[in-house]
Amino acid sequence: MKIKHIAVSLLAITSTQIFADECLYPNNAPLVLGDGSQKIIQQQARNTWQDWIWRGQVYKCQSVGVQRCDYQWSKAVATAYAWNIGGTLNLDELPVVGKYLPGSINGGFTKTKTLTTTFGWNVSLEPGYSAQPIQVVTRRWMRGVYKGVYVQTGGMCNGSTKWAISPRPDRTSMYRWDANRIGTSWQSNVAVNSYATYHVFK
Repeated sequence: MKIKHIAVSLLAITSTQIFADECLYPNNAPLVLGDGSQKIIQQQARNTWQDWIWRGQVYKCQSVGVQRCDYQWSKAVATAYAWNIGGTLNLDELPVVGKYLPGSINGGFTKTKTLTTTFGWNVSLEPGYSAQPIQVVTRRWMRGVYKGVYVQTGGMCNGSTKWAISPRPDRTSMYRWDANRIGTSWQSNVAVNSYATYHVFK
């Protein structure tokens, strides 16, 4: 009874391993990122910087003859911006399976967002000062790694091993998903916040 139970268990494990492999032809790299790859942040800068993605017309309060100017600019503005700037991830070395990579910071897989603002609030200006409506994205430099990759098993998509003779191209394109394997590193200036305001200056 114990021998039969062990044999069934081994068969189940073997079957699971066989069906866990996937054909990712024509990929032939040792590691391949997938839609399940997770972006892990390992380091980020303490300071942030502002990216002004839109600037409206400047209004200036006259210098003489007034005690103050109450300025209100009314308009709805929608501006698309990149979630990341200057991301580095060499996909020539580590290809990607799927249409997109969630949380990606690579230029080829950049997420875009839209900041929509309905300006209409007041700002009080002292004589000689100017105001300009702006939309701001706050960015922070970050770097880390991608965790979770497809690992090449050495098998071919036609079911033979890489040492067997086959009429098909010699492509070892069978992969197995490894959720804990580190795939590659990345770094980028990432958008962490967005807002709209008036830029007041003299």
